[in-house]
Amino acid sequence: MKFRLLVCVTSLLISSWGWTYSDFVPLKERAQGHSLTGALQGNESVYSNPAGTLFTEAYTVDGTFAFPKSFSASIVDTRTNSIGGGIGYFKEQGGDSSVMTQGLRLTLGSRINQNLAVGIAGKAVWGVRSGNEMNFKDADAGFLWNADFASVGMVIRNLGGGSSDFKQERETSLGARVGYSQAVYISGSAHSKFGKVSPYEYGFGFEYISPWHFSLMGGYRFQVGQAVQNPSYWSTGISFLSPRLSAHYAVEFPQLASEEASHLLGLSMAF
Repeated sequence: MKFRLLVCVTSLLISSWGWTYSDFVPLKERAQGHSLTGALQGNESVYSNPAGTLFTEAYTVDGTFAFPKSFSASIVDTRTNSIGGGIGYFKEQGGDSSVMTQGLRLTLGSRINQNLAVGIAGKAVWGVRSGNEMNFKDADAGFLWNADFASVGMVIRNLGGGSSDFKQERETSLGARVGYSQAVYISGSAHSKFGKVSPYEYGFGFEYISPWHFSLMGGYRFQVGQAVQNPSYWSTGISFLSPRLSAHYAVEFPQLASEEASHLLGLSMAF
């Protein structure tokens, strides 16, 4: 019991931060090129697709730390009853001390049938912009269709319109993931401003889950347009897996020399 309490406290103190994409992005999705919109997920679903964790029964605590000062924590419960949910908190602190963002998210969802799940995530975001305190409240909706070999998902972000101060607009994400032999997975996602057909960002990811209790991840994402305004990023990561306690690491390499690589460390505990 003391060990579990220590892990929970540690998990709540460590976490991850986002990128130039307008919303917060968790560790595993970042390691796979922001491509998990249509994938079965764990605690990443609190920030990504709120329907992503509804095909498993679990109670998990997760946290990630991103250098130098950003972190998040989340708790997901899909085991207690037929309506699953989660809660998450994040804080992003960039190199500019005048720009800081914090957020709180609450998700609820359920499976409609054996293959389809629907979830919604309410969120409150606040922070400092040019010395001024700002905030907004909004919600995301997510859908996920899952079969044995593939899954397809869609997320509508910021149903209420978002906030230009936080560079969050109403937009849609579409994605899919295919797997082979429950070991090799390939995923892809496209992210578009709401009402526009052409995506502004594409992401692709790969994951190999070894029977020896580890997984290897890789990804690539790029924004449409000239490289100076719309850079691309390579990413990779590794997870050490066990039924109770798992550890994760991810790194993202920017294309532009003016940007630095981002490193993230995570820990998750299942009960």
